[in-house]
Amino acid sequence: MKDKTFVALSLLFFLLFFIAIGALTINIPVTNILRAKNVAPSPLKSFGVAFPQIASVGDETKGQSPAKIKISIYIRGVDGSILANRSVQLSSEPAQILIEPPSTVTTNSIGQAQFTVSSKIQGKYKLIARETTSNIEVVNIPTVEFIQ
Repeated sequence: MKDKTFVALSLLFFLLFFIAIGALTINIPVTNILRAKNVAPSPLKSFGVAFPQIASVGDETKGQSPAKIKISIYIRGVDGSILANRSVQLSSEPAQILIEPPSTVTTNSIGQAQFTVSSKIQGKYKLIARETTSNIEVVNIPTVEFIQ
């Protein structure tokens, strides 16, 4: 009986010892290994940036095409962490602007999804970004305006 207990405790000790040596060797903190990776996106900490916010609709009689506005959507977790590889879909209200790409975009390593928008119709447009896997709408997005 004592031999089985000794062997089990010895195996447990050596297992923990090799895990600790492995963590020190590859220089990864043990908390990163043990931490859960499923962080929910936050609608309040995620945000969007539009540059420029005001653009021209262009003039077809003069051969000017509509200006493009670059939209960057940053997805953050409820703990403020960067969330990469998340699908983001952009839409507008009213839906009279051209969004490129029209489907979903996957966030890069800094949690950023990039879109461009343009319009041939003047007006202010509210942008709506949605993280598709959790269906969370990003709240902090500025409006864009197209002028003559």
